[in-house]
Amino acid sequence: MLVVKANRALLKKRRSYSDIREAYEGYASETKLQFKELTPFEQKKIRDQIIAQAKRERFKEIQLYLITFIVLSTLILIGYLILSS
Repeated sequence: MLVVKANRALLKKRRSYSDIREAYEGYASETKLQFKELTPFEQKKIRDQIIAQAKRERFKEIQLYLITFIVLSTLILIGYLILSS
């Protein structure tokens, strides 16, 4: 019974959705974001970095697929040779 009374007391202290919404209303509209202005050289530098990173990730993904293919084909070949003999 003590637990039930404690839970009931907690429910009375609980804030409703409308109370929470009123407390946070207006915060989103007050937020102003400021971004650094980049020169065309800096933009090109960042763009080149992004392209280089994408190439590295693509190469790693191809390596992963290739290794997986080699391992699976080796296992299939070993299984075939064991079962056929």
